[in-house]
Amino acid sequence: AHAVYPTARASHDMHGIATVPRPAPAAARHRRRGIDRTLARAKAPLGGPLGGTDGENISEFKTPFFNDRGPSTPMPTSDPVRLFCLDRDGVINKDVGVPGVVDVDDFELLPEAARAIRSLNDAGVSVCVVTNQTAVGKGLLPESDLNEVIHPAMRRMLHDEAGASLGSILYAIKPRDVPCDRRKPAPGMLLEAMNEYGCMDVYYGCIMVGDTVTDMQAAARAGARRALVCTGHGEAMGAALAARNVELPCRISMRCDDPTMSFPDECFPMDVYASLGHCVDCVLAESSYQWSARAVYDSLTQ
Repeated sequence: AHAVYPTARASHDMHGIATVPRPAPAAARHRRRGIDRTLARAKAPLGGPLGGTDGENISEFKTPFFNDRGPSTPMPTSDPVRLFCLDRDGVINKDVGVPGVVDVDDFELLPEAARAIRSLNDAGVSVCVVTNQTAVGKGLLPESDLNEVIHPAMRRMLHDEAGASLGSILYAIKPRDVPCDRRKPAPGMLLEAMNEYGCMDVYYGCIMVGDTVTDMQAAARAGARRALVCTGHGEAMGAALAARNVELPCRISMRCDDPTMSFPDECFPMDVYASLGHCVDCVLAESSYQWSARAVYDSLTQ
């Protein structure tokens, strides 16, 4: 039997945007119904470049909401999220730095990641992984090891910890010096996922959860909602916002509001969360509010 995790309590502002309190620091440990609610806090500044290179779009997968209209801020009147696209390193598992996880022994889940994915499973929201794995293209990791050892181990860890399951795992293997329309920041993999899960014509029906600039660029170019988490490379953003006494979750609407000045204009608006678990709690609470508001509206207009 798997543990039943309590749901974070959310409040909503006048626009219906859900706000779930930020998880407690790692030092403040407490137990509730015998479940350890500890969440690791961001500790170190970002190491390594955040920026990415330009990538080609895929014409047959263009979404009418981004490519024809331009990006706009997700509002509670849009459809609830149907698909979570998750980056892998720094979001689901600990980022071990360049060249990435090339040995399964280095693969370690982040706190609350399995619980978050299980929450999405229980809510009927599709979950897939969208990850750059250029170590394969560089010859540092056989593709067979990625498919037959590392990713099966990830699925097993998620299931063993919380009974969580993932859908498709999409990955791009070409190194950065080789043109590719799938490798983030290009939108290819996200568009494939949106097409597979039937989200191409749903207004902001897909959300990309990542920890880097390239994740947010890919989401913007695919017309998906952007969610940056303050784990992995996102620790830099978490530290910068904390220095300004900004509480999470928060929305950064334009580049001049970015305390790191690391993200280009195309990445905004961008929502920032403490972790994958924090993001899932907030978005599911927001979706619940959207469905409730829609039911009330329908009852009044019939």
